[in-house]
Formats: sequence, structure tokens, C-alpha cells
Amino acid sequence: MLQELSPSRQMGSVLRIGVGVQEGSDALEAALAATASARADLDGAAAHLAIVVTTASPGGDLARAIRGVVGPVGITGGVTSGLLTEHGLIVEGALVILVRNGEGAVSGVAATSGRKLSDAAQAAARLVLAGWPFRGRYPRGISLAFTAHGSGAAAGGFLTPWRELMGPKMRTVCGVMSSPIVFGASSTPAVTSVGCLEGAYPMGLGLAEAMQPEHDADVAIHGSVEAARSALKWLEERPARLVLALESSARYRALGASAEREWTAIREQVRQHDGRTGAPCVGWLCDEVAAYGRGVHPVDVPGALVVAALGDATRDHDRLG
Repeated sequence: MLQELSPSRQMGSVLRIGVGVQEGSDALEAALAATASARADLDGAAAHLAIVVTTASPGGDLARAIRGVVGPVGITGGVTSGLLTEHGLIVEGALVILVRNGEGAVSGVAATSGRKLSDAAQAAARLVLAGWPFRGRYPRGISLAFTAHGSGAAAGGFLTPWRELMGPKMRTVCGVMSSPIVFGASSTPAVTSVGCLEGAYPMGLGLAEAMQPEHDADVAIHGSVEAARSALKWLEERPARLVLALESSARYRALGASAEREWTAIREQVRQHDGRTGAPCVGWLCDEVAAYGRGVHPVDVPGALVVAALGDATRDHDRLG
């Protein structure tokens, strides 16, 4: 499936982000409630991309239900074992992020199947690129990829074939989810689902490597804070619009009681960058996570954490509101 939508010039030129979180054991009901909350953040503006992460398989047509709330939006996402929110870890519920592109930017989504993850990755890249007829040789932007559990390859197995077609300027984070279900396909089950933003947005990535047996929790948390700081520094003092943290479940388990302290430290780093309120900072757990771009290379690191920061292209802070 592919959907590409260009932004309307009548709704302003800045990037708009809406975030909704809803706890609950019914994944579809929680996703709809989270979508309504995220939509309220956009103040009536149309969304171009929806990132949906739930902690269970939705019992129904998720894409149709969400489009019933926000209209013809491109959808990507998957099922995880836990959501990282301002209230800490949520193990039953849904997270929805709605994105409205800035002027001159586009979004694209694709969900593809295949016998090998590398084939699915390249098929997804071809579909997204086909929807961007006015792009440069290599599109610039950021992508989030969701790979189904049991797809037979690690997160880095998606990034290498993806980059062969997308090029070096499309920064990408890929997480292997805890379920064989990823969102965006309307018929056959997909191996991978990806959502992309192409535009002149400042963005950055940061990687915290695995927590080694000889490391204590303080060392691991320091690495996580450095990952957040590395991601934010690429925004060049612009305010962040959204900060995402994708953490391997193994790392979260290894931290034990200190996992909550790690998440607090990451969010505090975002607040220090953006002032008292800070940008929305959310995330989810993955079986594995890998990233490429901004000094981060697609090497599968067991127990890793990746932080991605996204800002707005404008330097006019008043307009960022």
C-alpha cells in the first residue's frame, strides 16, 4: 500500500505534530481515543501521516477506523510490548502520532510483503519514491520502519537494502516489533511498514549501545542521555517538534528498577533543550532497533536504544508557537 499526500499551502508552512496516548486493553478502542487526542493537537488541520503503535492486535480494520476520525491519512506502525509516555511505561494501550507536513514537504507510507526482509525493504522504497515525482536524486528526510516479528532478519537487515534506493540523506530508524502484525496493508500480511517525511526539516539521531554485564545502571543511563543529546544537537538550537525513543526490550529488562530513571533522564534532556515545557517525547519498545544517518550506522546492537529528534525548517521561533 502507498499513500502520498502534499500539504495545503493554506494551513501554514510549519510542521505540526499531534500526540495521543490512551491506556486500555481494547487496542482498537484505545487507538481511536488516542487518535482523537492527537487530532485535537492539530487544531483542525489535516494530518498527512499517522504513526500508530498498539500493545495488542486491534480487533478490526484499524486503518479504516482511524481514517474515519482524521480523513485520508497515510498510516504506518505496529504492535509492541510497551509504550514509553509521559506517564512512564504503558503495557496496555495505544500511541498515535499525527504529522502535518510543512509547506513544500511530502509524506509517504508503504507496507510490503516478501519472502525476505531485504526484498520487502526495497519494494517499500520503490513505492514511496514513486509517489515523490519531484524529488531530488536522493530525498532528504526521516523515516520510521516497523518490521514484523519473525521476519527472519535483524533491524539492520532492513536498513541496508532500503538505503541502496533511498540514498544517504533519508535518515531511518527501524524497529523489529514484538508481533508479526504491522499496520498499513489492506489485504495480505506485511513484513514491513514504513512512514517517511521528505523535507528540509532539521533532524538528528543518537544511539546508546548495549548495557554490558560489567556496566551498572548509571553507565547505561549516561549512554541514553548522551544519545538524546546527540540527536538534539543536530537541530542547531531550533526547538524540537518531536522526540522519539525506540528501546530494545532486552535493555529495558536489564535496567530493571532503573528503567524508569532512564526514561526520566531522557525526557529531562529534551526539556533542557526546549525550555520548561519541551517537545513531545514518546517511544516504544522493540525486539531490536537500528538506525542510519547523522553519525549512526546500521549495525545491529543487541540491547540498543535510538533517539530521533525532529525540528522545523523555519528559524522564526514565534511561528513555531
